[in-house]
Amino acid sequence: MPISGLFAVLLHAAVAAGAGLPVERPVVRVQVQTEGSLAVDRRLLAEILKGAGDIWRPYAEVTFTPVDESTLVSGSLRLLITDQTSTISDGASLGWIEFVDGRPSNRITVSTGAAAALLRASRWNGLPKMVQRTFLARAMSRAIAHELGHYLLASREHSPNGLMRGKLTADDLMQPRPSGYRLERAQVQQLQRGALLARQDEPGANGNRQ
Repeated sequence: MPISGLFAVLLHAAVAAGAGLPVERPVVRVQVQTEGSLAVDRRLLAEILKGAGDIWRPYAEVTFTPVDESTLVSGSLRLLITDQTSTISDGASLGWIEFVDGRPSNRITVSTGAAAALLRASRWNGLPKMVQRTFLARAMSRAIAHELGHYLLASREHSPNGLMRGKLTADDLMQPRPSGYRLERAQVQQLQRGALLARQDEPGANGNRQ
C-alpha cells in the first residue's frame, strides 16, 4: 500500500495555533464499534473517546463516530472496543493493530478486559468506584491514542517516553498530566510528512486532476 493510502482519512491541513509556523494537522475520522460492557455504558464511552481526542489535539483533529455493521464504511479507519483480550500479542496488551507487509491495517482494537485486569492487579483496585472508573477511562483513552499513533506514523516502533512508549504501568495511567502523552519531535515531523504526501496525491493537487 503506498504511504498516501494510509492517509486517505486525512481531509485537510491547518495552521497550528500559536506555533508561528505552518504545521500540517491532519483531520482523522475514526469509525467506532463497541461490544461487551461499553456497548451499554455510553457515558463512559464518550469520556474515553474525548480523552483520546484530547491527547491527539496538538497534532491532529480526530473525530470518533459510533457505527454498527449497517453503517460501517468499508476501508475506513475502524476502532473496535471489546472485552476480549489480544490473540495476536501479549494478552495483557490494552490495544493492538496488525501490520501486513510493514503497513498497519485499518483496524485498531482496544480491550476493556485487559484494562480491568490491569486495574485489579494494581494498588488502585478496591478504591471508590469513581476512582476505578477514572482509571478505566484513562487506560482506554491512552491505549486508543497510542494505537492511533502506530497507524498514523505507519510504524511498529516504540519510543522511550511519551505517547509511543512501549509499556504503561497502572501508575503511569493515573498520572493526570497530558505532557506525559506527547509525540517526540521526530514523530511530529514524520506525521507532517505523511499528511503532505496525502495532500499531493489528492485529485487537483498542484493543478492536476485525475
